[in-house]
Amino acid sequence: MPTISRLRLGLLLAGLSASSLLPACSAAPVEGGDESDAADSQAIIGGVDARSDALDAIGSLGVAVEAANEKTGALGVQYRPFCSGTLIGKSTVLTAKHCVDAARKVAAGGRVYFGVGFDGAHPDRTVDIVELGRAPGHDGGFVGFGRDAGVVHLDEEITDIEPAAMADLSDADIDTRFAAIGYGVQDNEYTLGTRKAGSVTLHAREGKVYELMFGSFEAFKQWATTGDRSGLLARPLAEAEEEGDEGEAACDIDCLLRKLYDETVLLAGYEALVGAGEGDAQPCKGDSGSPLVRIEGGRLRIYGVASGAIWTNQLACDHGAVYATLGPDVLAFAKKATTWSDPCGDTKIDGVCEGFTARRCTALDEGPRRVTRTDCSLLGQTCGHDGTGAVACVDPGN
Repeated sequence: MPTISRLRLGLLLAGLSASSLLPACSAAPVEGGDESDAADSQAIIGGVDARSDALDAIGSLGVAVEAANEKTGALGVQYRPFCSGTLIGKSTVLTAKHCVDAARKVAAGGRVYFGVGFDGAHPDRTVDIVELGRAPGHDGGFVGFGRDAGVVHLDEEITDIEPAAMADLSDADIDTRFAAIGYGVQDNEYTLGTRKAGSVTLHAREGKVYELMFGSFEAFKQWATTGDRSGLLARPLAEAEEEGDEGEAACDIDCLLRKLYDETVLLAGYEALVGAGEGDAQPCKGDSGSPLVRIEGGRLRIYGVASGAIWTNQLACDHGAVYATLGPDVLAFAKKATTWSDPCGDTKIDGVCEGFTARRCTALDEGPRRVTRTDCSLLGQTCGHDGTGAVACVDPGN
């Protein structure tokens, strides 16, 4: 039987879209997405507003860009959330690994931040994201990122919000309820951007994902080959024929779907399927990295981060969602991440002037976090500030 790329086939059939590009966070799934469309984003359908300040450890990950106001044409800063995260240390936020990769990519277009508050597009405050970390284990997983958990580190400590505690799940938690909280898609109109909360049931911690979702291969096949998903099979079929050995029959639709059905499995101990139970809300696109939580002992406790979901002809997302959970290796990684110390100390991205020298710390898209010092006198200039407030070399007298 020809070798099939399970990740590519899975993405094409499931309609999973990349959170690495901002439009994919708010737009409907696109037929024929390519292999760069690597992961689905998550949020809440059927939930309720989560306005309480007590939930402010849960915030948005976004990019701040300079853009023109649609009405006035005046330039200003716009905040565009693309994922969610949860504060687990004073300057450390837990999110999905594919959100970490997204942050690295969108940093070229603006300053990437952690946003505090109910409205992700109008955060109460933002703190620059300056360093990234990816949990160990990069193979397999529902969206192809392995153990889909990661962290981002902040330019300054948040001292007035209590970080969430962390814990692993056990089989004793199956069939119990948790809260899912996120900023993404809330309906079939793709409304998103405000913090929503809903209850979900922990369904499974191991097994074939599509079997758990659909109950049988026949039901899965019907979903995969009807409506607006049927066209998604053209490309993997063509690739299967190209990859087939000479004289060997090419893998047909049933073969492709069977491989996907059998090979898409939860990472035991590091993924869980939640939702799709009676009264459950539905995580969806637009807020990957959002937490699976409960209040225990008066403190917010996080058990996993949203990783992926599928869509149907009835809902923007349906049949529950896969969460990356905090198995032993991920939990150890995350706990170590909470002890992160900023190599730049008190030096910020905007920087300060020290006589003729501009001292600043590098931003996320400038490589490893470090302090830089530019002697403006070498250019016949002095240290000053540009139009954004950042340090710069300027002509004397300006």
